[in-house]
Amino acid sequence: MRYGTLPTQILANGGKWSIPNVSARLPRSIRRSVMKKISLSAAVMSLVFSAVASATPAMTVLTVNTADPLAYAEWTKSSGEAIAKSVGAGAGGICLSSGGYYNPGELYYWHLFDSHASAMGANSYNKTVMGELKKLDVPRVVNRSDVYSVVMPSAGSYSRGDTFANWNVVVETDQPAAYMAGLQRMQAAATDNGFGDISFTGYAFQTGPEAGNMMIVVQGPSGDRVGAFLDETSSDWAAPIMAEFSGMRKLKHGFTMTCEVVYAAM
Repeated sequence: MRYGTLPTQILANGGKWSIPNVSARLPRSIRRSVMKKISLSAAVMSLVFSAVASATPAMTVLTVNTADPLAYAEWTKSSGEAIAKSVGAGAGGICLSSGGYYNPGELYYWHLFDSHASAMGANSYNKTVMGELKKLDVPRVVNRSDVYSVVMPSAGSYSRGDTFANWNVVVETDQPAAYMAGLQRMQAAATDNGFGDISFTGYAFQTGPEAGNMMIVVQGPSGDRVGAFLDETSSDWAAPIMAEFSGMRKLKHGFTMTCEVVYAAM
């Protein structure tokens, strides 16, 4: 299994997506930057809407900081199945940051859902969740809670106990469809050049300060394999595609992590 409330500012109009002219009320000095942000959001959201006719898979992520991240991770392994089932998730896991983190001792506790309705309808304070939280004897702070749309799924499936490594990159783009097409070409080129174990997944932020931007996840079975792929991004087969990316997206943040699946429905 590889799997937000969509902004109401994006309105259906004769089969096209339009945006109300909110910037007309703003001072001219900030009008341009506001409209740029709105246009980026519209481009990404239109990609979400065009991805499927009915439901789009979604992911929720809690960003947690603690002085004992390994103990927190162990708790998710023991309580993760009960929690995931209680919120109707299809899969869940825990990732421990290794680089680019916002604060020390950072973890990302994630769940995948078959739709935004399932993700946004989940009761995170249900009786099961509250009961499992009582078993967590680790001081921690939940610094962020985000919802993402899955706009470019990757092949394969998750099983409980699977481990992997990620390089996640937050990007700003007003050409999401072209960017996704480039990522798919990179996926094919990587497979042809000995990196068939590296996958690319695209997500659209629906919440938080990055709403309207995208997160690209480059995933491999281990940190050294993801690193080996990065070593090849300047190679003859990868460099031309990387050059295309430079003209269609702006890098905002990058971070690395190691992960384990703590629940999978199938």
